[in-house]
Amino acid sequence: MAPRIVILGAGINGLSSAVCVQQACPLAQVQLVAEHFSPDTTGDGSAGFWAPHLMSDKSADMVKRVSAVTYEHLVKLAYSPLAGLLKIQMLSGYCLYSKPADSSEEVPTWFEILESYRNLTEKEMLRFPKENNGVFYTTVTVDVTAYMAWLMKRFKELGGTIRQARIEKIEEIAGDCDILINCSALSSRYLFNDKEIKPVRGQVWKIRAPWIKHFYIFDDHVLEHPYILPGVDFVTVGGNAQEGSWKTQPDPDEARRIWDKAVERLPPLQYATPLRSWAGLRPWRENPRLESDTIDVQGRNIKVIHNYGHGGSGVTMHWGCALEVTAMVLETLGTDQEQIKLLVSRL
Repeated sequence: MAPRIVILGAGINGLSSAVCVQQACPLAQVQLVAEHFSPDTTGDGSAGFWAPHLMSDKSADMVKRVSAVTYEHLVKLAYSPLAGLLKIQMLSGYCLYSKPADSSEEVPTWFEILESYRNLTEKEMLRFPKENNGVFYTTVTVDVTAYMAWLMKRFKELGGTIRQARIEKIEEIAGDCDILINCSALSSRYLFNDKEIKPVRGQVWKIRAPWIKHFYIFDDHVLEHPYILPGVDFVTVGGNAQEGSWKTQPDPDEARRIWDKAVERLPPLQYATPLRSWAGLRPWRENPRLESDTIDVQGRNIKVIHNYGHGGSGVTMHWGCALEVTAMVLETLGTDQEQIKLLVSRL
């Protein structure tokens, strides 16, 4: 009998996990269950910018591991014929700091993943009179809505199915699966009684400013800091990080404050055209949960593979997490380790 696998949650981590699992397990019955699908997910409101953001130092090794895999995946797409369809591109820019450089501060280890990273020269710093020092690097950015539409198309073509539903209790779906992949993010608070996951609210602007060709991130060591991240169709301007807030609607006063701070640090934004303000909830957990577990549901043991709590790094971590989820699924199904390595390497 074909194994029944349910992925709970259709954000970028849930959908990418569904694609990888269905491709690696073509005989399985894989269903993606969620209340919200793209374009109504948190990832759709993000800039699709690859860089670990709002993550705890305690999870640095894990974040670096899966982020490196995701970076290679996205860069490969950026240099493929799919780049225009997915609106994915390599993007260079500046990370700037208003405080004096401190030689004791360590460079984030994830910078090692990048192909290009350097300190700014004195001549370059003259362009930014309000800043004291900075770095220049190249990363990759993707239009998440376009990318998720492509992933969904792949999932369905591989034989995957979807079901739109709000799940209030695990018992509602436990009888429909042999393996449950939990990508339910903040819903894990009540579905799995996880009190470690909490919302970190973010609000941004989407603007039109085609003359902005680089990204600019100011004082990223501060929880709330200005950032300007151009994509193919629009520029994302942020932002804030309000821990514990469940408010999903944009606040006009915050929108004005975010805009004023961004223009103050980057004056070329002055005559940009605002398109819309957006707010969403990042699912933050000190240690993102990427592990397998077994739970008892009405006397039946269900294998659960957790993949949630990515904070502001959902896009940055998604593909690496999806591959590790797939490996755990294959192991649960009794696949030997060499075959697992082979199947995952093909994704």
